[in-house]
Amino acid sequence: MTAHLVLEDGAVFRGVRIGRAADASGEVVFTTSMTGYQEVLSDPSYRGQIVAMAYPLIGNYGFSASAWEAPGPHVAGFIVRESFGDLDAFLREHGVSGLAEVDTRRLVRHLRTSGLRRGVIVTEPDADAVRHAAAVVPLGERNLVAEVSCRGVQVLPGPGPRIAIVDCGVKAGIINALRRRGAEIVLLPYDVEAAALSEVQPAGVVVSNGPGDPAVLSTTIRTVADLLGRYPLMGICLGHQLLALAVGGRTYKMKFGHRGSNQTVQEIRSGRVMITTQNHGYAVDPDLPDAVEVTHTNLNDGTVEGLRHRSLPAFSVQFHPEGRPGPGDADGLYDRFLEMVAEGRHAGAR
Repeated sequence: MTAHLVLEDGAVFRGVRIGRAADASGEVVFTTSMTGYQEVLSDPSYRGQIVAMAYPLIGNYGFSASAWEAPGPHVAGFIVRESFGDLDAFLREHGVSGLAEVDTRRLVRHLRTSGLRRGVIVTEPDADAVRHAAAVVPLGERNLVAEVSCRGVQVLPGPGPRIAIVDCGVKAGIINALRRRGAEIVLLPYDVEAAALSEVQPAGVVVSNGPGDPAVLSTTIRTVADLLGRYPLMGICLGHQLLALAVGGRTYKMKFGHRGSNQTVQEIRSGRVMITTQNHGYAVDPDLPDAVEVTHTNLNDGTVEGLRHRSLPAFSVQFHPEGRPGPGDADGLYDRFLEMVAEGRHAGAR
């Protein structure tokens, strides 16, 4: 059945319905990843978003139980150029509305030029559809993290140090990266306060990725500020932005964000360049307090990609070191964090 993606600015993109036969709405974004469509579908950071795959061949290598980043999909809708294999059936099974045979090249160029737009997947591209798209609640006005965070404490055993994860929408890849290194994981809700987190007696804390505007997470920002200096801390993606806000920095919404597995990032001290996986629509303002220094920058647009506290054991990165989907260039940052945790334990023992 013919259907359309209609944007709030009146732009229309024709396609064929796949997946759930129902309309969908959300902010329309694009990812340049050539692989990892199942990871994209299930990444909680995509909550509330209609995701367009810039790479044209989607579904061509099937699906796997090991590729889930969460128990199920989180995207509001899914847009592809060519649908292969069981993609249609997979989307239907998991209740995701999508479009195939869309000119995704034109769509991506439109979003890059005009900026991200709210949109709807509908049958008729009429004036009502444009009004419906314009009425979609902006992501910055929703607490999307509350929709994807765990509801209570969850413990995943391991022989190594106990790591508390403030779950803002954590990807399975982050949990697995730490567990492969022996860590015991304690998942805590995004709005946990520092006193409650301390009750689980962690050796270190990770503040995870997640969707939406970090500035709406006032409780989480306060918790991160309270944890600084008490535990070694690592922030990832949204967690990076929350660390910046916790020390008095600012964040802003980007024109079209970074979503894909081919973002070039340079580590300032070493000059080393990494290819990284990213998924975010907000960034840290480079005008930062003296308490932190910028450790990484994006070579495409110069945005802040990493921070380090100058006097406390805390650092953060805007990208995903576990690289799901994508490269593992930055995977060693988990080792760096656990080394920091070990040093903290040894210092405490003395």
